Amino acid sequence: MTMRGVLIGAAGLLALAACDRPLRPPTHTGVCWRLAPAMNGAQDFKPMTNSVESLQACAVQLEGLRLKHGVPMTGAYQGQLIFVTDQEISAAASSKARRYPLFTPEQRAEMDAGLERLMAQEGR
Repeated sequence: MTMRGVLIGAAGLLALAACDRPLRPPTHTGVCWRLAPAMNGAQDFKPMTNSVESLQACAVQLEGLRLKHGVPMTGAYQGQLIFVTDQEISAAASSKARRYPLFTPEQRAEMDAGLERLMAQEGR
């Protein structure tokens, strides 16, 4: 193998290793973050709200965005990632860590009904 081939192979391995790094959430106290495209095309956390009192309160805000835009949302609160999909709202310490549900299906249905009422009122 030529030196050029070795260098190309090494560059490819480095790129794969970089992609395989787990996503780490910000740890700022009381800030609810959402994952959004950055200027360089990568994903980056953008602050959504300050003075948020809990992980669940941040998750509710992300659920509101999911309902409004119809796409899954990823966010963070004090070192925990929050994943909001059609199926569940869950949290984990990193993108590679085990996720745990934040709300029961019944709690989520009640929350969604309230969020949809609020969105309908704002639409007037």
